[in-house]
Amino acid sequence: MFSVHGQSRWSVPSLWSLIVIVCLLLIDCPKVKAQQSCNNPNGKSGTCMSIYDCEVLLNSLKNLNRSPQQTSFIQQSQCGYSSAPLVCCTTDIDFEKNDLLPVPNKCGHQSLGKKIYNGNDTVLDEYPWMVLLEYRNKKGEKVLNCGGSLINTRYVITAAHCVKGEIEQAVGPLTRIRLGEYNINEEIDCIRADCNDKVVEVGFDEVLPHPQYDVRNANNYHDIALIRLDQDVQYSDFIRPICLPLPETRTAITPGELLIVAGWGRTLEARQSSVKKQLAIPVTANDVCAKKYATKKVTLINSQLCAGGEFSKDSCDGDSGGPLMRESFMKRWYLEGVVSFGNRCGLEGWPGVYTRVSDYIDWIQQNVRP
Repeated sequence: MFSVHGQSRWSVPSLWSLIVIVCLLLIDCPKVKAQQSCNNPNGKSGTCMSIYDCEVLLNSLKNLNRSPQQTSFIQQSQCGYSSAPLVCCTTDIDFEKNDLLPVPNKCGHQSLGKKIYNGNDTVLDEYPWMVLLEYRNKKGEKVLNCGGSLINTRYVITAAHCVKGEIEQAVGPLTRIRLGEYNINEEIDCIRADCNDKVVEVGFDEVLPHPQYDVRNANNYHDIALIRLDQDVQYSDFIRPICLPLPETRTAITPGELLIVAGWGRTLEARQSSVKKQLAIPVTANDVCAKKYATKKVTLINSQLCAGGEFSKDSCDGDSGGPLMRESFMKRWYLEGVVSFGNRCGLEGWPGVYTRVSDYIDWIQQNVRP
C-alpha cells in the first residue's frame, strides 16, 4: 500500500489494472496537458490532472459497484495522458445527469452503406434518430408534418413552431411521435431483401418549446423545443439517438462546409415525399445570410445557422423540426441545426435558416429528466 496526499490507496496492480481497462475504453485522444482548464462531460469547468489526484473520480473508479453512468462519465472525463490518465476534475459531479444526454460511444451511429446525395432516398437504417410528428386535423384524420431528432430514450428535439402557434390551427394538435419510419406508405419497408422493423408510435407527456420563442416574431429566434415521450423507447438498428454538439465534442462549423438535411418534406414532384430523403447543402456565412434576409426585414442572430441557397436544393415544407447534421468527432453524427424557416424553398441565393443547437445545450441539459 502507498499513499498520495496522505490518503490510502489500493495496491498498485489492482488499481492500475482498472485504469488500464478504462483507458482501453476511452473515447478520445489526449487533448490538453495537465493543469490546463477543461470541461467535464456535464460542461462544468475543471482542471486537467492525473486521475490519482482527482479524489472524486478515483473513488468512483475504485467502487466495483459503480453504475454504468459512472463508468461512462469517467471515460468521458479523459483530457490527456502523462504517466497516468489525465481527467477533467471538478469539485462536484452529477453522474446521472451526464447519462441523459447522448455521448459519442452511444449515439450518432448509423448504416455504413453507400450514401448518394442531391435529394436521393436514404437507405433503411440511415439517420435512425429521425422521427415524424403526427397531428390530427379537424376531420379527425392523421397528418404527418414536422420532423424531429431522438436524443435519448425519452426525448426528441424539434422546432418550437412545430408544437406551438399557427400549426395548431393550420394542421391540428400534436398527437403522437413516429420512430423508425422510412416509407410512410408502407407498414414494413423493404429494399430488395432488406427490411426494417414495424414503425414505433408513442405518445408524449410534455412538450417544452423554448421559453423565449415568440410565435408573433417573424425572426423565429429560439425556434427549438423538447418533446418528452410517454415511455422509454428501445434502441434498434432503426431507432437510435443522434449526438449533440456538447462543449467537449463540438468543432467549429465553417462556411462552405457541407452539412446534411433529411426528411419527408416537399419535393419538386410532390407535396410530401413518401420516403426519407437526404441532401448535402453548403453552410453560408452568417453575415452574408443576414444581409440577404435583411432585404425581407428579417434580422438574424448568432444562434441561427444558414445553409443551402442552391436552386432546388433545400429543406422545405414538412421538413420543419428535422435535423441539419454532420459526421464529426469520433466519426459520429451530430445534430448541428433544427430546420426553422426560409424564403420559400430551393430559391437560388436564399439559404434556409436553422436553429443552431450548440447554443442551446445548457437549456437542454437543464430541462431533460429521467
